[in-house]
Amino acid sequence: MKNEKIEVVIVFKKGVSEARSEEILKDLSIDFREGMDSSRGKIYFYATGGKYILTFKDAGEKELFDKKRLYFLPEVHEIYKPDWDITKD
Repeated sequence: MKNEKIEVVIVFKKGVSEARSEEILKDLSIDFREGMDSSRGKIYFYATGGKYILTFKDAGEKELFDKKRLYFLPEVHEIYKPDWDITKD
């Protein structure tokens, strides 16, 4: 069986600076890169701020991330599991 990466996409609200977004992400000590999956479409892309893919080393690291409940931060619009099979636009 293929060892799949454990990833989530974190989307910041429109108007949150790239510097602030990356400051939040660097404090997590989790690998991240700019980007998102295409399941949300162009309207969503332009209506929100920075989008980053977080890649976890293992399920334990993901579990610790979940406990931090970052979606309650005022800068965060959404956190979701990417679906690489959906192409919206």
